[in-house]
Amino acid sequence: MGEAAEDTMKVPSTPAPPTVAVIGCGPGGMFFLHAIEMRRREMEEKGDLEGLASLPIVTCFERASVPGGVWRAKSTDGNPEQTDTTNMYEALWTNGPKENIEFHDYTYDDHFHQPLPVYMPRQPLLDYMLCRVTRNCPHFFDAVRFNTNVTSVKWDEEKSKFVVATSNHETKEELTETFDKCIWAAGQNGKPSFPMHIKRLLKCGGFKGKCIHSSECEDFKTDVEGKRVVFIGDEYSAEDLALQ
Repeated sequence: MGEAAEDTMKVPSTPAPPTVAVIGCGPGGMFFLHAIEMRRREMEEKGDLEGLASLPIVTCFERASVPGGVWRAKSTDGNPEQTDTTNMYEALWTNGPKENIEFHDYTYDDHFHQPLPVYMPRQPLLDYMLCRVTRNCPHFFDAVRFNTNVTSVKWDEEKSKFVVATSNHETKEELTETFDKCIWAAGQNGKPSFPMHIKRLLKCGGFKGKCIHSSECEDFKTDVEGKRVVFIGDEYSAEDLALQ
């Protein structure tokens, strides 16, 4: 009787690891992928096979052709022909002390090997971030789907999953996939913000000039040379551009 019962016992199956969609491969997306990779390396060193089997399966979608998010400048870091990505102007500087964004596992000394100013320009900090995630994993970005725009995300109540639709700029391929979790990693600056009341005010006032957002100032000198310019807003991007 005991043997028969033992023969019919079912071995518990290992639950499938969760699937995660990450939208954006700027700092937020990169560092989430980096955290997963570091956990994977740690488990491999310990021989933790159960932990490795439970690690989430992550798919990262990035509409630009390269990583970096708003730290990119289209003219030097990406595809100048892409018009639907959010980038920054070449002369961007940090608006806070560099010490606030130094990593414990990869310090400024590790990367730059020299003293640095309190405030840093855009390009060296982008290089620092990229080197942090790739120095021990040269193929870190192989699994990222670049040139891929997420066109919609919906929650399927019946399946308890996120339904993510994407479109590839290059291949024109459109896919619909399901994920257990979905992370918005494009940040609050993932889309330029242009207050509508300002647009209405300019239109009603008969303004005939060109209106540009700071993230569209790739060729700022050419855009403004010989013209009278008004800056609306006095944040750090206005200061950077005014000093150019």
